[in-house]
Amino acid sequence: MGDVLHDLGFLERAGVGFGKEEAVRLYLSLKTLLHKNPDAVEGEKISSVRLWGKIMGVEKDYIIAECLMSGRQPNPPLPEGEQDPSIVPPDSIGSEAPVDFMMSSNAFVYYVTSGHSSPWRRLPDVEPKTIIAARNIRRFFTGNLDAPVLSKSSFPGRELHYLRAQIARISADCRIAPRGHLADVTDYEGGGELTVGLSEEGTFFGMTGHALCELHKSSWVHASLDLLPQGRCKYYDYGWTPPESNPDAKDPRLEKNRPALQSIHLDKIPKYDSPAWTAHLAGGKAPQYACAVVRSLAWPGAVTVGWGYTFVNFYCGWGVYETGAMFTPPVVGKVLPEPSLPEYKRNEKCKGVAGDLNLEPPPVPEEGQAAAE
Repeated sequence: MGDVLHDLGFLERAGVGFGKEEAVRLYLSLKTLLHKNPDAVEGEKISSVRLWGKIMGVEKDYIIAECLMSGRQPNPPLPEGEQDPSIVPPDSIGSEAPVDFMMSSNAFVYYVTSGHSSPWRRLPDVEPKTIIAARNIRRFFTGNLDAPVLSKSSFPGRELHYLRAQIARISADCRIAPRGHLADVTDYEGGGELTVGLSEEGTFFGMTGHALCELHKSSWVHASLDLLPQGRCKYYDYGWTPPESNPDAKDPRLEKNRPALQSIHLDKIPKYDSPAWTAHLAGGKAPQYACAVVRSLAWPGAVTVGWGYTFVNFYCGWGVYETGAMFTPPVVGKVLPEPSLPEYKRNEKCKGVAGDLNLEPPPVPEEGQAAAE
């Protein structure tokens, strides 16, 4: 377990934190999680714990821990036997290697709790169908993991599945690192798959707060692959084979990820076509020690604080994606008269016009008549 108290103190400089007393309690709660391994099957052991963030709910909040687990098994277990090739399977689970977070949305195991004194509960692995459905839903969390997800679009699961899908979306879009901290070590000549790992020792010299705020100079890069429209980080081949007439043809359904370690300066909010990140310095009184605070405009609440060799990714928000459009209630139109319908006919005994939307306004009296009245 990393230095949680140092990370939370680092985040407080950016205006994000829980306070010293609550930070100590969270540290002890994370330490208990590391030793007790709740909801773990035989052979599984949590080997690393990190405080991922906090997602607020209407009734209760979710405090989320990100864990690496040795001897990990899929949760829920994968079905046995041959599967329908048209069904997209979930991303493969990660191992203890620290490079697997780039390649899979299931690289980590996530635990949630509603408070430092509440028990930790393990979230299931994310599936492509829940990620696809979560993109069509925009709602607040209730704070109850077993609550149904009520929305205009059906969701295949309960709130714990929706929470896991939102964590995967936020991590894929907002996990960033300073330029030079990670390096692409893929063996392209040998036909190897994409592999990103830590840069060689002595090649990353850290960056000042001013340098980390220069987003246009690619000071920050994405440290995770994005989620494809398919709902996975890695494209799933449906078994397409090229025709005999054109053996070099490519799969028309092929989906490609953004380039590895792409600069966050290239990210845009689709609705506005505006930059998706903003950066500023925290601690202007001592510029040489001022840390950089980078915030996501696409996922309000996602923040990264960095200075020197140290940086922390954290999320504290409602878990809702920014669409760029404000909610506008529909305007009720004017009720038009329908003389042919009996329900719109005026009662003979009715003399007034108040409340009757289908009646003409009363005639304006003449000047002589108005003076007499």
